[in-house]
Amino acid sequence: MRIKVERRLETPKFIYILIPLASIIASLIFVGILLFLIGVNPIDAYSTMIYRAFGTKFGVTELFVKTAPIILTGLAVSIPLRAGLWNIGAEGQLYMGAFAASFIALYLSPPPVVLPFMVIMAVLAGMMWASIPGVLKAKFELNEIISTLLLNYVAIYWVEYLVYGPMKGKEVYNFPYSDLFSDYAILPRFFGTRFHAGVIVAFILAIAIYILITRTSYGFAVKIVGANPKAAEYAGISRKKIIISTMILGGAIAGFAGMMEVSGLHMRLRAAVSPGYGYTGIPVALLARGNPLFVIMAAFLFGLLYVGGSAMQTTYGIPVAVVDVFQALVVLFIIGGDFFTRYRISFVFREASA
Repeated sequence: MRIKVERRLETPKFIYILIPLASIIASLIFVGILLFLIGVNPIDAYSTMIYRAFGTKFGVTELFVKTAPIILTGLAVSIPLRAGLWNIGAEGQLYMGAFAASFIALYLSPPPVVLPFMVIMAVLAGMMWASIPGVLKAKFELNEIISTLLLNYVAIYWVEYLVYGPMKGKEVYNFPYSDLFSDYAILPRFFGTRFHAGVIVAFILAIAIYILITRTSYGFAVKIVGANPKAAEYAGISRKKIIISTMILGGAIAGFAGMMEVSGLHMRLRAAVSPGYGYTGIPVALLARGNPLFVIMAAFLFGLLYVGGSAMQTTYGIPVAVVDVFQALVVLFIIGGDFFTRYRISFVFREASA
């Protein structure tokens, strides 16, 4: 018997659903083994995770609160991905959006215009930060993976400098926080929980982006550039414009995610604005294969990991690293599973010679 690997001429649609599901199940099994090895019953742990996320009002609202920024960073990665680009910089774009929104909240006084200006400046900051690697890619073919990744560190350390220095709060002593925002700079909350207006906007944006990329000529142009850049150029589609515009659009959405976090949750600028939502957007986009509606579903999975992982920590004393391992395994199996979407494996049995 020998193993035969053949490239698929056409991939059945069910494969694109089956492979991600199999990846998630495989990661659940591997994490279950890890939990068992550290003395935790995996069935009990997963039950606790599910109950804490869906069994209480607090759990459900926290699930939505954690999922919303992941939807936005997933979109920030997915849009350039459809054009064949890797926006690894959603984390930095989120931080720049958080900085710009916080600056407006702390130093702009007329209450009626503060929230709208926070949104505008956060979006512009994200666009500006994403335009740097976009232009470098379009003009000089500089690898966008490297440029977006390195710009993350610049943005993160810029915010850290500010909250330890010029924007440090007057009453927070040695903590890296700014002053609290005024009430008029805070997004409305509902149900007596942390569920805020930004969560609703995140879902609306996902639907709007889905319409943009599937129902407009721009979305068609992005798809063509991602599938075959040479054919796009031959058809009169400017690859450079698509590169820059998709990066800018992704940065705008990530910038809004930063505004949403500081205004909806933290109510101030802080060093750790994000627990890594920008990086989580990468596996979300991979799992969703660039489809904004699938981004919502994939984001819920990772939102569940954040909420459920916190529940497992408090209940069983599980290290936070286990949650990180879970996410890493999902990514690993998704990347590995992509092989099976492009290739078919079969077993060939040789007949015994007489």
